[in-house]
Amino acid sequence: MKKVFPLIILLTVSAFGQTSDIAAGAYAENGKLISLTNLLGLSDCPSRNVIGKVKKIKVAGNVATFRLGARGGPNIEVNLERLSPEDRRVVFRDMIRDRYNLRVAGYSCNADGIISAFSLYRE
Repeated sequence: MKKVFPLIILLTVSAFGQTSDIAAGAYAENGKLISLTNLLGLSDCPSRNVIGKVKKIKVAGNVATFRLGARGGPNIEVNLERLSPEDRRVVFRDMIRDRYNLRVAGYSCNADGIISAFSLYRE
């Protein structure tokens, strides 16, 4: 029993010490969400950075898609699963909103040009 107890404590501490993969939101002094990072994990796909105005927002389940810029601009896909409840509540009010300027960094794995965002910054 003396040898089992430290093992139980070690396993319990290591289980609680692991952090889940949650996106990190940054807020301005006025309480507005201005950036989201860690929306995706690492990938072998090439990365791309784009800046433009948000157009044609669609939400299906835990994925939001929108286009940046004018017709023919890149399509952006944002996985909402990693957002904390607080960030999820305000992301469409403060960031992903029609005609807001965003800078998006993401991976372009698909041949059709869809960019899977790993960070969003409000311009």
